[in-house]
Amino acid sequence: MNSGEDNAMTGQIAKALTEATGLLRGPQRVVPLIGKLVFDKLRIGFEQRHLYSYATTKRASGDVLNSLLRWILDAQRPDGGIAAYYSLLTGYSESYPEVTGYIIPTLYDFARAPGDDRVVAAAERATGWLLSLQMPTGAFSGGLQGSEAQPSVFNTGQILQGLVRAHMETNRAEILEAAVAAGNWLVKMQQENGSWLGPGAYQAVAHTYYSMVAWALAELSEVVADHHHGHNDNDNGVDYGLAAEKNLDWVLSHFRPSGWVDGINLRGHPDYLHFIAYVLQGVLECAILRRRSDAVEAVAKSAWALLRKFETNKYLPGAYEPDFKGGQRFTCVTGNAQMSCVWLRLFEVTDDLRYLNAGLKMNEMLKQLIPTGGPRGVAGGVSGSYPVWGCYQPLRYISWGCKFFADALLLEQRLTQSFEASTTEALPCAS
Repeated sequence: MNSGEDNAMTGQIAKALTEATGLLRGPQRVVPLIGKLVFDKLRIGFEQRHLYSYATTKRASGDVLNSLLRWILDAQRPDGGIAAYYSLLTGYSESYPEVTGYIIPTLYDFARAPGDDRVVAAAERATGWLLSLQMPTGAFSGGLQGSEAQPSVFNTGQILQGLVRAHMETNRAEILEAAVAAGNWLVKMQQENGSWLGPGAYQAVAHTYYSMVAWALAELSEVVADHHHGHNDNDNGVDYGLAAEKNLDWVLSHFRPSGWVDGINLRGHPDYLHFIAYVLQGVLECAILRRRSDAVEAVAKSAWALLRKFETNKYLPGAYEPDFKGGQRFTCVTGNAQMSCVWLRLFEVTDDLRYLNAGLKMNEMLKQLIPTGGPRGVAGGVSGSYPVWGCYQPLRYISWGCKFFADALLLEQRLTQSFEASTTEALPCAS
């Protein structure tokens, strides 16, 4: 962007943030199946990037949304939690508290549109299960159900998102109490510089993608402020909004001029697009809630760098080197869906149609990757990678992939309906 575009966007962001509030919104033999997936047409199609075909819609977004919803509902275990994944080798995993938490808002978003009557019941079952897992400290543990109980900052933050939304939908006092206890623990564990490290942090180091935790605290701040009639704290004087902004400032200090974000810090793993997008989503949503135009602009710069790469290369690599150099030749499907969410939300804030265009193109491409048939656990699912044997969550269909792609398609529906309505209103009357 040139300086004139930057100045115009800054004004649009400031105006939008002032006038608008953010939306809270069984094992089987699989050798034949894998053999089928690896046949030449699929491999050649990936190399030639045929998937970047969005001029005409091949699958209706509503149909794909219904497929994603059915996958999520099928993945709900008898205990009420959502399985982390369906493996082509071992079937469904155990329930995953972290993802169950942030799937709850997606389920309630589904329920707002005409859909399956089971959605609200699934959200309530998931909430009840999570409440039964909370530790006396207010924290939630990491890992799958049945893992050794160790408190986790990131998992607690993602579960907090679900508790906040569940309270907003049900107004149940015990859910708010659990959310406040989780928020209090997160604030207690936060470092003075706004990061989280040590006990409770993954690999005991600080991570910039914990901006997703800041987003959850910013949402809690909104709910607690409303509950206490405008006082932005709880009965113990904890200011969740301030804690969110402390982390926001720490994360912003890791943004490079190129738009790259340092500090993802996953030892033994490349910088997957999924985690880059986590950083951007958390910063953007926290910034919208806290009305921080500087943070929105920082995300816009990073999102623009990825948008240009998507338009030029017709796909986004599954992992990058610093400054978005290089890139591994597989697609991290979840990260692509998250980038669609980022672009669509940036359109909502800035009115820049290029973000809307990129989000719609991405969604159109991703819709072609959702299996229309196959066994339960595959049909309607989102694979960790494309091709499915790629290095991010290989041979698995993952629940968080379904969540983020559903979010992207729900955003698409809402924004295109609003955009079309506003365009119709602006048309001149016939004389």
